[in-house]
Amino acid sequence: MPTHTIKKGFDLRLAGAAARTLGTAAEPATVVLETAEFPGIKPKVLVKEGDPVVTGQPVFLDKQNRDLVWCSPTTGTVAKLEFGERRFLLRMTIDNAVAKGGAEQFADLGKPLAEVAKGLDRAGLVAAIQRAGLWPLIRQRPVGKMANGQREPVAIFVNGMDTAPLAADPVFAVQGRKADLQAGVEILRRLTAGKVYLTLAEGGDHQSEVRDLAGVEVHDFRGPHPAGLVGTHVSRIQPLRPGEVCWTLRLQDLARLGSFARTGRYPASTVVALAGSAAPSRQYYKVRQSAALAALGKFVGDLRIIDGTVLHGTVRPHEGALGYLASTVTVIPEGTGRRDLFGWALPGFGKLSRSRSVLSWLLPKREYEVDARLHGGHRPIVNIGAWESVMPLDIHPAYLVRAIQANDIEEAVKLGLLEVTEEDLALCTFVDPCKIDVGSIIRQGLDLYEKEG
Repeated sequence: MPTHTIKKGFDLRLAGAAARTLGTAAEPATVVLETAEFPGIKPKVLVKEGDPVVTGQPVFLDKQNRDLVWCSPTTGTVAKLEFGERRFLLRMTIDNAVAKGGAEQFADLGKPLAEVAKGLDRAGLVAAIQRAGLWPLIRQRPVGKMANGQREPVAIFVNGMDTAPLAADPVFAVQGRKADLQAGVEILRRLTAGKVYLTLAEGGDHQSEVRDLAGVEVHDFRGPHPAGLVGTHVSRIQPLRPGEVCWTLRLQDLARLGSFARTGRYPASTVVALAGSAAPSRQYYKVRQSAALAALGKFVGDLRIIDGTVLHGTVRPHEGALGYLASTVTVIPEGTGRRDLFGWALPGFGKLSRSRSVLSWLLPKREYEVDARLHGGHRPIVNIGAWESVMPLDIHPAYLVRAIQANDIEEAVKLGLLEVTEEDLALCTFVDPCKIDVGSIIRQGLDLYEKEG
């Protein structure tokens, strides 16, 4: 199997990694579905407040594609519907009857593998996944949003590694689920005439199950972050030509898709790594999808809770809930009101930085406790090569960002806009001395490209 070595990048060595032990989180009192996670949809609510629902029952759909639905991840009662302008659904809260001792009931979603054996075609398979509420697991490149089922991808990439700081190990999260993974691969092979690629970190004695999967082409990657991002994998394995699209999903999402294909039931649970120096516990939890954060423990104090990693994630309030795609929850101190005495004048052995002006580079194996402070103010872009030094893709991020800020999308596309998403340039934000949120600018460019296209 091919091994790809990534040389450009930087590993953030943060304290608080999740131990490789798997526990079961408490049943949450509520689950919350938020439409903000799925930009571009026009939701239509299928239930009312007070309605009973069962696990896997459709609760809202996309008016632009009525086959595309979102299902309840639990059995219970619709507690609250929150709307924005023009009655646009913002979030739905469902009381979890299972947490109160109630029996869980499942909607019958059909078994795609059995239906494929009876002659179900590709279009029918896409519709079946959409009606089961699992289509948002599949993303599309370029743009990095939910896949368009009408366009056949030239390849599908399954990401089985993550080099982001404190990120969950995707292979550990699917231990013992080889049957689900293999069923998921069988589904993907019927969605494309191209190859299904599986990317893994080089080495690791716990990968035997996933390496034995039939129907996938395995590629190993080694090197610093962003070696574990799917954008890096696409660029090294099968770069997209103009007009082509590929689909991507994570290894755990593949297992969820395979579980549905085998059983006909909505896969309501997921595995999440709780990590970070301020986390109440640091381990993996099997937890209900979209569960309230309180199911993972008690979060007390001035904390920043991130659904994702410190480089690319969504900040959640203490009373918030896990996102639809949650796999890592990172908890770090907020750092409000904290000041470092003689901060800039000290050698900085205790500070994480890529700059050689901070002497922490002399301690290459040390782990650092960080907080959410910005450590400086925003400045104009100064092109000193910091972004390019951590960018393994063949693009010039500084010129790309300038083209987006000038609303010159044609030039941005020539400079590689369609090769990246915001997560691919999140590391540029960390190393940037000008404190520019590079990822948000990339997303603005991609949204503008969609609008003008």
